[in-house]
Amino acid sequence: MKKMIILFLIVGLFVLVGCEENVDTTFSKPFIGGTNAIAFNFIEGSPPAEAYDGGSYPFEVALNVENKGEYDVPKDKITVSLAGFYPPDFNNPEIVKNPDEDLEKSYIDSEGNTVPGTVTYVTFPGFNFMDVLKANNEYRIRANLCYVYGTIAQADLCVLDDLTKTKDEVCKVTEGKSVACSSAPVKIENFEESVAGTDKITFSFEVVQRGSGLVSKLESDCSDETIDKNKVWIEIDSGLEGLSCSGLSDGTDTTGYTTLYSGKRMIRCTQDISAPDLQGKDFEKKVNIKAVYDYKEHKEVNVLVKHTT
Repeated sequence: MKKMIILFLIVGLFVLVGCEENVDTTFSKPFIGGTNAIAFNFIEGSPPAEAYDGGSYPFEVALNVENKGEYDVPKDKITVSLAGFYPPDFNNPEIVKNPDEDLEKSYIDSEGNTVPGTVTYVTFPGFNFMDVLKANNEYRIRANLCYVYGTIAQADLCVLDDLTKTKDEVCKVTEGKSVACSSAPVKIENFEESVAGTDKITFSFEVVQRGSGLVSKLESDCSDETIDKNKVWIEIDSGLEGLSCSGLSDGTDTTGYTTLYSGKRMIRCTQDISAPDLQGKDFEKKVNIKAVYDYKEHKEVNVLVKHTT
């Protein structure tokens, strides 16, 4: 009898564990998350690993391009360019293109399903090594992607009528808050809120580069000049009047550029909660943060051109 009871208990435990592991939490997850943005690579065989000189071996260079992040990229906001070789050596092919279609973002739909982003192809025809080589020679082909990308993040701001309250509060003011952040190479992290006075609260967060590409000023064509690189446009919206932030320039009290130093920068904001319509109310309010920037990455392959005579 004892063995039967123990067996039932074990089976019941497995059922409970199984149910807990299968709880679907995707409905409450606002973003896919991660650091993915535009993923790309050379299509196998295009370019070929080997070609021949003397204009006897035409080929093309093709890339597959996919938006794996959570920000829409119009086709005129992404440029694919080829570098690393002297174009006349290869019959002057076209080396700069935009995709033929917009790259729509990945996202989580209303049913909790992950919807993949647009996949497209960018092809550069007309490659043909025209000269005659004295010996085999290897050439590098680098594909550069420059595009405008963005990060969307949100955190809960706690607003209390009595900021000194320590019991039975609906939320806590002075603490670190979790941040929900879209998939992108620049992240919003370390959101913290605290009391700044009888009718003011403050919050801070960090803008952090987690990707390995070049971040630069919006619409700068991915410039790596000191005046442009590591600059991110930030927009902060609490949905309440009386918000002002520091660490921003060339914008307003809640928008502007910030410069990342060693890949990060802290932004501080003060929220006035003295407005009459806020008196006597305790609640949480979403703070929405948007970061927009130019982003550049590259991939490269080598092509061995063989001499034929």
